[in-house]
Amino acid sequence: MLCKYLEKTVRLLPDENEKEFGNMIELDYYLMESNSALNNESTEEKVYGIEIVKKENSKPVENDSIRDISIYRDNTRYILDKLADNIVTPMELKYILDDIIGVWG
Repeated sequence: MLCKYLEKTVRLLPDENEKEFGNMIELDYYLMESNSALNNESTEEKVYGIEIVKKENSKPVENDSIRDISIYRDNTRYILDKLADNIVTPMELKYILDDIIGVWG
């Protein structure tokens, strides 16, 4: 079973000098929790992932998620905080996470 927890929301207000970004943009960062795919019935190990949802005028326009990042909730939350602090969008999620995991691995 998959559970999602909204951890952070970043609101980007339009810059009056930028014509391309005329609407307010919100980025919602979710911590996802699910049972391990390698799980047998005798264990209840959880795995954690991240989903980012981009909204314009409060309507979702783009999202991406990556499951099974870590079995450690705190590690995944730390990564999620870094993504939000650096305003990572759904389109960038896989590339940035690949860089982060590459450094850790």
